[in-house]
Amino acid sequence: MIKKKNKVENGEIKSILSSELKIEGNIFATGKVRIDGEVLGDVSGDFIIFGESSKIKGNVKAKRVILMGSVEGDVEATEVEIKSSAKVKGNLTVKELSIESGASVEGAVKSGKFLEGQSGRPEKK
Repeated sequence: MIKKKNKVENGEIKSILSSELKIEGNIFATGKVRIDGEVLGDVSGDFIIFGESSKIKGNVKAKRVILMGSVEGDVEATEVEIKSSAKVKGNLTVKELSIESGASVEGAVKSGKFLEGQSGRPEKK
């Protein structure tokens, strides 16, 4: 089955926060963005790429996340790819989850069919 990508995924990166940048406060980004720096606050948006040098201390909420750096906080997304260089210390709530060998994850994981229904819990039969 061929998965059709939307315009945001195929589009160019709209913003880049370099590794020399440190932000204290929340970030909301539309479109596709890449964060290589440090953020002390929550990050939310459409499609967020966290580079290997990224350090996030806050919660992440997005449609799609590619994580190569570190996050200390909860991650909530439709789709998450955790690469081998990534470190996550927090709970994951995702519809589609991919974790490469070598990645470090500490926290509860809710993924796939466990998110069906409005409550985020499995539906009782």
